[in-house]
Amino acid sequence: MNDFLLKNAYLYRNGHFDYVDLLVKNGIIQKIDKCIDSDVKNIDLKGNLVVHNFIDIHTHLREPGFEYKETVYTGSLSALYGGYGTIVAMANTSPCMDNVETIRDLKRRIHQDGQVNIYTYSAITKDLKGQELVCMKENLKEDIVIGFSDDGKGVQNDEMMNQAMKMAKEIDSIIVAHCEDESELHGGCVHEGKYAKEHGLIGINSASEYQQVQRDLNIVRQYHNRYHVCHISTLQTVDLLRQAQQEGLKVSGEVSPHHLILTEENIQDCHPNYKMNPPLRSVEDHQALIQGLKDRTIQVIATDHAPHAREEKEKPISKAPFGIIGIQHAFPLLYTYLVKKDILPLSVILDALTVGPAKVLRLSGDVEEGSIANLCIFDLQDKIIIDEKSIRSKSINTPFLGVECYGKIKANIINGKYMELEEKE
Repeated sequence: MNDFLLKNAYLYRNGHFDYVDLLVKNGIIQKIDKCIDSDVKNIDLKGNLVVHNFIDIHTHLREPGFEYKETVYTGSLSALYGGYGTIVAMANTSPCMDNVETIRDLKRRIHQDGQVNIYTYSAITKDLKGQELVCMKENLKEDIVIGFSDDGKGVQNDEMMNQAMKMAKEIDSIIVAHCEDESELHGGCVHEGKYAKEHGLIGINSASEYQQVQRDLNIVRQYHNRYHVCHISTLQTVDLLRQAQQEGLKVSGEVSPHHLILTEENIQDCHPNYKMNPPLRSVEDHQALIQGLKDRTIQVIATDHAPHAREEKEKPISKAPFGIIGIQHAFPLLYTYLVKKDILPLSVILDALTVGPAKVLRLSGDVEEGSIANLCIFDLQDKIIIDEKSIRSKSINTPFLGVECYGKIKANIINGKYMELEEKE
């Protein structure tokens, strides 16, 4: 259905909310105005929120190689039901996204099974080993490649990251950095703070993150390339990013919903669903992340959707893998825990889910007459409960099981196609 009229929409765009109608013909937004009349199918939204559908620039689809955790189909279906219209897959698959052949194979899989628009990062180094750069120029020629990331591992070698930044500048692409100094890890599983001390767990210090950010920003000062920090978790990283932006550098950063909602004090019973990388950190770090979003130092909320099989996450917290799922319920959680509690304005959340990531990766995130209709619709008054039966992912590794939250998705419009979404029975 590519011809329709959305009546009584509570539309957010260009920093403002307004009650309007939207006329879509042939998948294109023809008109945005009050009280539009048309003979196409009328859909009364009854004041529900309408916004450009979300853009997640950090999604682990696991395919190829780890289809028992997630697939292109199930991961992108989760995105569809989360209100996302575009996602970017990470390169840490098997085989790794480090060569043209593997990237083209993923493109075929996306064409066959993708439920939303899907891009990918090429790896920075071959097989994420940090020893040899990929053929960045060649990989970037593939139209689904939108940047370079070794996410899952930080690039440990300073000279290797220097070479990557230099090449990124030459080809006008972006380095999306997982910042983690492995010499600081020592086998930790949670933040080096109160919870680790009280429960006899090895902690992960903040320096493991911000020391690599500091190193990388010094390289950016040399080449003035585009650079983005993945899943920021420490107050020091926020400060470093803010300073670099004040210097006029082309740098940006993202924060994940779980780091905006939870701290180490929310961990319960050493449950492995509270184990993520980077870890849930202190209250002070959490406050810095909130402030970073408020002042737009952090422009992006990215889910770091990281599925794992049930048996993997049932291991003790010290042995279970890092990561949680999050793309399907990111918005209801953010709305419930941050907006309804007056911690952050709804506009800040929506910008960080749409125009923020669009700007970083040079995508479209605006809602304008003449543009393709990419919209999502949420009822902010309707509740949902996050339970196993409603999850579209192949995995259920989330600390939010059983949580009741507001903001139920009603429809997602992808490339002009209207899809009404029903709960999974």
